[in-house]
Amino acid sequence: RSQGPGLLCKALKIDKSLLKLLKELVGKAAGKDSEPIVDIITADKPVNEFKIAEKLGLTINQTRNILYKLSNHNIVSFVRKKDEKKGWYIYSWAMDAPKALTHFVDAKKKDIKNNEHLLHSRETKGFYVCPNGDIETNEENALNYNFKCPECGQLLQPAKFEQEISELKEKIAISNRDIQLINVELAKLNVVREKKEIRKLSKEKAKKKAARVKKAKLDKKAAAKLNPKKKKLAKAPKKKKAKPKKNKIK
Repeated sequence: RSQGPGLLCKALKIDKSLLKLLKELVGKAAGKDSEPIVDIITADKPVNEFKIAEKLGLTINQTRNILYKLSNHNIVSFVRKKDEKKGWYIYSWAMDAPKALTHFVDAKKKDIKNNEHLLHSRETKGFYVCPNGDIETNEENALNYNFKCPECGQLLQPAKFEQEISELKEKIAISNRDIQLINVELAKLNVVREKKEIRKLSKEKAKKKAARVKKAKLDKKAAAKLNPKKKKLAKAPKKKKAKPKKNKIK
């Protein structure tokens, strides 16, 4: 399918923090090795896939594999143009900033939900672990095992999750900060998009008005040819009647 680029990255002058988030998103979707593609396709115009492959130092098939994965996650979009000489289509790709950021917010919210669930479990439930690292189990199962590891027979010890709890809280805080940053950028995108739409509508309106004026002139000329007006003959000037002379009384 062919899609428009929907790219507003140049207008936003994306900063390093946002680029870092986009690279994280790309890495999750297509692998960490694909992250450098963000630096290539965050431009004002779609980039030819052969140029992308050249800059990444990959084969065209490897590059397409990355791009297809990103497209499946609505992170990039493409336009295609037929090469008149060779007869095949050339695809150019761009980062679809609004969709990518929206997708990233959804992913971050999912991470927060999972981490909050795990944090609640670590803070409220009792767990026991094998000193040899064989198992981790809840209190009910530990009781069934008589607090002995079913693998090695060692006495199970109460698990300590202070460090993990601290890490989970930090992850949740970072995800919330990322969402806040992304929402700011999405708001900027909306402003840029709205201004672009207004300019587009104004141009279309002016174009339609010019077309109507042109059509009216052509219609007027055509009507004039079909119904030429007869020239009025010039009327001869009327002779003034001589007024009778009055006799003077002597």
